[in-house]
Amino acid sequence: MAVQVSQLVRSHGALAALVTAGGVVAVIVAQQLLNGVVSWVSVVPYLSDGSYSPTPFTTVTQAAVVALPFGIGFFLSLWLVGPIAAELGLPHVVTRAILACGIGATILFIVRAVIAVIAAFWFGGPLFGNSFPFPQFDGGNAVSGLGSALVASLLTLISVLPLGVLAGVLLWLWRKDHPPKHPISGLIDV
Repeated sequence: MAVQVSQLVRSHGALAALVTAGGVVAVIVAQQLLNGVVSWVSVVPYLSDGSYSPTPFTTVTQAAVVALPFGIGFFLSLWLVGPIAAELGLPHVVTRAILACGIGATILFIVRAVIAVIAAFWFGGPLFGNSFPFPQFDGGNAVSGLGSALVASLLTLISVLPLGVLAGVLLWLWRKDHPPKHPISGLIDV
């Protein structure tokens, strides 16, 4: 088992997959930040009483919670599961890019689902004022959070799919111009 894992980690093509996934993550973060700025600017005229004040920290956190898990899944797919090689045809490249987006959305769903389940636990009162209360679980809140995680991951998949396909095609074109010294293969090539 350890030999297979070490062979898998030493497989070639990680740098190109990392750069491609990094580009996708950078675009997702830029989109999230621009969405936050536009949302904030659209709310500013209505802030006469100061009741709503979005913070840049909320926008950056939201961008990180979406972009990082998606980028990690996208990278792992392009590196280990279905790497894009120069020998592939365009339909195979598009299919592997769609697979990478699907894996990225799946990782995003898992991360958001774990966060939702953890957030469903709460204490019955103050920690020290209530003599160490036992944590309680709100099942309705957890189900709502799981539904929200599913919707967020599906919306991210739909919005990032064209970007992911473009990134896959650009990686394929780059690999055609710069052929690797070693053959590139992944789990679906076996």
